[in-house]
Amino acid sequence: MDQKHSPYETVPITDDRDHEESLSMTEVDESLMGDEKPWAQQGGRRSRETKSWLAAFRSHRWLIDTSLLVVILVLVLLLHRERRKDPSTTPQQVGGDFGGNGPQFATQVVKFESDMSFTPMNTTEWFSNDTLARWNTIMPAGTGWGSSEGTFFTTSMTHQLHCVFMMGRIYSGVKAGMADNLPDDYHFHFMHCIDYLRQGIMCTGDLALEPHEPNESEQSGGLDGGWNGHHVCKDYSQVIKYLEKEITSGVRVVLDIDD
Repeated sequence: MDQKHSPYETVPITDDRDHEESLSMTEVDESLMGDEKPWAQQGGRRSRETKSWLAAFRSHRWLIDTSLLVVILVLVLLLHRERRKDPSTTPQQVGGDFGGNGPQFATQVVKFESDMSFTPMNTTEWFSNDTLARWNTIMPAGTGWGSSEGTFFTTSMTHQLHCVFMMGRIYSGVKAGMADNLPDDYHFHFMHCIDYLRQGIMCTGDLALEPHEPNESEQSGGLDGGWNGHHVCKDYSQVIKYLEKEITSGVRVVLDIDD
């Protein structure tokens, strides 16, 4: 006898816990998918804003670069002007103190001129009061030893003038047979001055052009050219005033030109 089939199909038995976990995972996935939409929208909006800023920057890049260059140029000019105003930040001036002390003197263009009152052709006049007085007109007031004791400070310019004057006087004394009027060490003094002036000339390095013309005055010597140049010089009146102030304040001692 055939067995009767049940009208109901056999349904496999599943664990209720597995079923609940499956449902739970599905709900989580759907929840995450739903949350991704606002984040994606925000990210897209930020990306569009960034691209917009970059596009604006690129289109105005030339204007930004030009503005920055103008600002840099203005700052450089202002800094240069301030450095010129402040002596402490100004580079060392040729002929100035190596420590930067002292003012920055104004300059003048000077054409050298022959003045025989400083260099009389009559050798005996080198020992006259008139010639000495003439040389003192280019020296600061207040020269002399004063009350200085121990170490003191003079200045190179007046030392060089002293050397030139003494060389003229020593030569004239020997030439005129008046060596008795010269210091005992006049030979050494003369050679010392040559060496000292040599280095002073090299230090200054005056590069003024001196035109040589065939019709030079016979007095200065043919093709001499020494009086044709124009030289950039410190304002000598400012130099003298500064030295006189230094002498008065006791900072410097300037010896007499014939000492």
